[in-house]
Amino acid sequence: MTVRCETNMPDAKQEPLTSSEETESDINERARRARALKRGKLLFNRGLRSVPCIIRNLSDTGAKLEFEQAYLLPQEFDLQIDLEDFEVTCERRWEEGLRCGVEFISEKRPVGKLRAQILKSSDDALTEEIDELRDSPDNYFSRKRVMDEKNKPESEQPVRTARPAGGKPGFGKRR
Repeated sequence: MTVRCETNMPDAKQEPLTSSEETESDINERARRARALKRGKLLFNRGLRSVPCIIRNLSDTGAKLEFEQAYLLPQEFDLQIDLEDFEVTCERRWEEGLRCGVEFISEKRPVGKLRAQILKSSDDALTEEIDELRDSPDNYFSRKRVMDEKNKPESEQPVRTARPAGGKPGFGKRR
C-alpha cells in the first residue's frame, strides 16, 4: 500500500505585499532629473546646524545628494542650493553610503545671495581707520589715500638688471 502525500508549496516567485500598480505609478510620476554638480547645504535645527553637500541630479520634485563624509541626517531638513538662490524643505527618501535621495515637500523659497566675507590686509584696515579718525573738513586724507592707490603701479616686480658681462650665468655655481 502506497500513501501519497501532497503538500501545497507556495510558489517562490510571489508578488510583493505592496501593490505593483502603486509602485509603477510612483515611478511614472517621478519627474526626469537632470544631471548636476552644484554645491549645496542642508540646514536643520532652525538653521543652527548645516551640512555641506553636492547636488548630483536635480528636478522639480527632488534631488540626489552626495556628501564628503558620513553624517546622521534628519528625516526632514531645508536644502539650500548656492547657484540656484533658493531654499526648499526636503524629506529624505533613501540613503546609500555617502549618497541620499530627497523629495521636495514645499515650494521653492527664494533666498538672497550668500554674503562672502572679504578680508583686507591689516595695513589697509589700519590706514582706513586712521583716516576716518583724522578730522578734516574736506576728508583730505581719505581722498589722498584713494588717489595714491589709483596712481600706484600695477605690478611691483623688482627691476631686472642685465646679466653681468662674463659669459655663462652663475646659476648654481660658486665663484
